[in-house]
Amino acid sequence: MSTQKYQRIYDYVHEYQDLIYDFYSKDVVAFLTTYYHIDTANTVWDDENMMGGSYDRIGEFSGTRFHKILLLPVYYSEEMTTTYDAQDIGYIKDGDTSFVIPSTYGFTPLPGDKLKLEQEYLRPTNNTYPIYYVGGVEKSTNTDRVFYRLKLHVEQSVTEEQLDEQVSDPIYTFFDYDKNIHTLSDAQFMAQLLSKNEDLRACIKTNLYDNRSGYYFDHGVGPC
Repeated sequence: MSTQKYQRIYDYVHEYQDLIYDFYSKDVVAFLTTYYHIDTANTVWDDENMMGGSYDRIGEFSGTRFHKILLLPVYYSEEMTTTYDAQDIGYIKDGDTSFVIPSTYGFTPLPGDKLKLEQEYLRPTNNTYPIYYVGGVEKSTNTDRVFYRLKLHVEQSVTEEQLDEQVSDPIYTFFDYDKNIHTLSDAQFMAQLLSKNEDLRACIKTNLYDNRSGYYFDHGVGPC
C-alpha cells in the first residue's frame, strides 16, 4: 500500500510564494529612484482650518519632513498617461503612472511621498526627469509580505532642491548586497568592507593557493 506524500504538494505552493515574494522583489529589472518618504515623527501636522493666508507645502518653511532614500529600486512601471488641463496660468500637462515596491524594504509607502527617477544613472547630463508624488497606495494582500502599487502623478513646479530642504537626518540608501535600506554612512562602510574582502580574496588566491594540491600555504610572499 503506497501513501501519497501530501507535504510535497504543499511545498510547491511555498516555492511559488518564494518565487514571487523573494525572487521577484530582489532580481527583477528595476528603475532606480530617489524616494522621499514622509517622516511622520518630525512632520508638523496642521490640524486647524485656515481662513486666510498661505501654507507652504514645499520648501524650508513647510511642516512636512521626509526621509530621503537613495537608489531605491521600484518595479513594474506602467504606461504613462498624459492629460492637459486648462487653468488660469495656461495649459497644465499632467502625467500619471504607477510603480510597485515590495514590503521587504521595511517601510510602508504613504500618500504624499515623493519619487524621482535616478538622474545619475539614466541621464547624467540632462536633468529633465520630473518629480512624482504618490496619490494613492494599493496593497496586494493582507499578509505580512505584500507588494504596494503606487499611483503616481507628476508634480508641477517642484524641484529636488526644494525637497532637500525638508529632508530629515540621516540620509538613507538602498544597499544592493543585502537588499535592505541603511543609513548612507553605514552603507558606505559596508561597501568598503566588501571591497577589502575582494582584495583579500584576490591576494590569497594569487599568493597562497597551490594548484597541484588544492591547498593554501603561507609562502611569506606579500601581505594578504
